[in-house]
Amino acid sequence: MLKKYILKPIKHVILLFGITFILLEIVLAIYIRIAEIKIELPTYTFQNTQNFWFDLDENFGTLHLPNDTYRQKKYCFDVLYRSNSQGFRDQERVINAETKRVVALGDSFTEGIGVQLEDRLTNLLEKETDIPHLNYGMAGNFGPTQYMMLYKTLARKYSHEAVLVSILPSNDFIDDDYEINLRVGGDRYQPFLDGNYPDYALVYYADSIQKSKARPGKQHLINKLLKNFTHSYIMYRYVRAMKNVQAIPKDKLLAASQVPSYFNYSEKQFNRMRYALEAIKEHAGDRPVMVYSIPIFKEIKAFREHGKNPLGKQLKAVCDSIGVGYLDLLPRTENLSEDEYEALFLSCDGHWSEAGNAFAKAQIESYFSYYKK
Repeated sequence: MLKKYILKPIKHVILLFGITFILLEIVLAIYIRIAEIKIELPTYTFQNTQNFWFDLDENFGTLHLPNDTYRQKKYCFDVLYRSNSQGFRDQERVINAETKRVVALGDSFTEGIGVQLEDRLTNLLEKETDIPHLNYGMAGNFGPTQYMMLYKTLARKYSHEAVLVSILPSNDFIDDDYEINLRVGGDRYQPFLDGNYPDYALVYYADSIQKSKARPGKQHLINKLLKNFTHSYIMYRYVRAMKNVQAIPKDKLLAASQVPSYFNYSEKQFNRMRYALEAIKEHAGDRPVMVYSIPIFKEIKAFREHGKNPLGKQLKAVCDSIGVGYLDLLPRTENLSEDEYEALFLSCDGHWSEAGNAFAKAQIESYFSYYKK
């Protein structure tokens, strides 16, 4: 009898907790979509046993584990990423090939975050031209200095006829800024150019890649369950991260007017980008190098308001001086309606949508003489 009286309240508590948890999950699932919070959602699988981006390479830092998979789900896309044996989101590539090939360098836009492989820029170019495009794009705070180091130490070892380099001003300047990253206490293993153009020293945070915060490590079972099956845990981590940002002293943060972008960058920041492009061209030798710059949604909108584009002019001058082709995608958006240029980007993420990748492919193919042969 006593056992019955003890178990009954416990059952009620468990039932109440279960109902409350289910209601919370429903509310959060709806809220995340309505509020358009750009966070990953539960996959309801055990596919994601760990992260997908790590600091693994001694030269350029960020890389995927070889032959790994990661499913990224947000409210506007659900994509399974796969890495090849070299740790890139690409098919297997042999070092020496008899066919023409293009090496593609860049960050998350080049890697194709948020879209299926067949809808990604390099895959579209490869399908259209029948020229293999070796995709070395990498998300996870990857800037021009890393493009330079990746090409110098790895990508150029693979036979290729041309190099395609993407520039994303909205984060390439800040990803490459040694002083800014020192200011906020960088704890990643990432190469930086320290000094003044053209006399730079290549420096890394930490004296060992092992000290990076982004190192492989299996998650505990409870973390796997919470991350892959609940909105509650994901929102908890999101809120905690926001609080950590808010707790950073104001003198450590950049004012909004100081955040680098297409229209706001210093000479020192530009010169780092310039140096990286010049180095890529030097390592490419006689191979044609093609550079294109990518505006994000708010930059397209701002350009329509003030019409200024100093970066486009400066990059063209640098590229012309070293014999590199340059395509500025920003003015190429002028003839698009607001709905059309908004459709170029994923609403829940900010990366190119399928339409954005197709737009870039059409512009690149029609502009660079390499693709007109």
